[in-house]
Amino acid sequence: MRGQRRTVDLDSEIAEGRNEIRTDKLDISYGELANMYENKELIIRPEYQRLFRWSPTQKSRFVESILLGFPTPAIFVAEDQKGIWELVDGLQRVSTVLEFMGVLCDAEGKKLPPSVLIKAGHRPRIASIDGAKFGDLSLQVRLAIKRAGCRVEVIKTGSKEEMKYEVFERLNTGGSELTQQEVRNCIFRATNPDFVEWIESLATFAPFHNSLCMSELQEKTMYDRGLVLRYITLKNAYREFEHDVEPFITDFVRDVVEGKRPFDKAVEEKLFKNTFRRVYDSLGEDAWRHWRGGHHRGGLSVYVFETVSVGIAHNIDRTANMTEKELGKRIVSFKQQKKFEQNTGAGANIKSRMLARIEFAIKYFG
Repeated sequence: MRGQRRTVDLDSEIAEGRNEIRTDKLDISYGELANMYENKELIIRPEYQRLFRWSPTQKSRFVESILLGFPTPAIFVAEDQKGIWELVDGLQRVSTVLEFMGVLCDAEGKKLPPSVLIKAGHRPRIASIDGAKFGDLSLQVRLAIKRAGCRVEVIKTGSKEEMKYEVFERLNTGGSELTQQEVRNCIFRATNPDFVEWIESLATFAPFHNSLCMSELQEKTMYDRGLVLRYITLKNAYREFEHDVEPFITDFVRDVVEGKRPFDKAVEEKLFKNTFRRVYDSLGEDAWRHWRGGHHRGGLSVYVFETVSVGIAHNIDRTANMTEKELGKRIVSFKQQKKFEQNTGAGANIKSRMLARIEFAIKYFG
């Protein structure tokens, strides 16, 4: 009986969920997409997806693929009640073609300069493509690009704004190149842009930003914003952690932006700046590195970052009377503590070890 009841409940939930979303499939040319874009019938918001960061080689290779007639993946758009499409997945491909055709605009609505093609790799199929602009091509080739087909998956979300972002999240997680922070950034920018902009402002706070020593890739993938949210989430809710840090952070932020959790930005910002100013003034770029063999070694350790920052934030008044040198020595000593080291490394993000290292840090700096 229990199994039958579960089957009925499951079938009912699936049917209800499927009724919330309707889809359609269309084959449209890139020329039609360009016309829709210029007429504001197709909306492209770069912040809604990963940054438009394809290299010139990647862009040229995609245009070359169109010219050679290679099939291209489908794009996904969300259709609102007025019939306006918003690009949900396929930003890189569509933007590449629009930029090459000279119709792509920047965030202020100004048209970007048309891109110039280069040889796509060491063995391009069309060697003479190097240096070509859209206007340089023959009418026949320009029409071939405009008439090239693109499969469009239309998701009719109607007035349910949240459905559009759930579609985006599902398309761009689980094996994709998008980082969890990029997904969070575009989802929550739509529901609470002020909160996202606040996080971005914290990420630019000089003592915090300078302590990270980020690579170019980390800069592009919003690694610093992710660390801001990691600190805020664990400082406020580490006791609620069960498993998987990234979904835990996303759930915490969702509760904050939806007003389901008390959160005072002014108080949080003051504590954030006091904490990271004190740590940076004490150890500078070595703040988040492990201590090995009498020296700071390696790059940023998220275990060091989350434990030291949360431990000091919880004891900001108690550490206020310490000199920079004294606090620096205290942090270095913490990194060498056996209880800290035992709760890092492989399997460190299970509940027991996460709680153990953070609670130890709060006690240690207190």
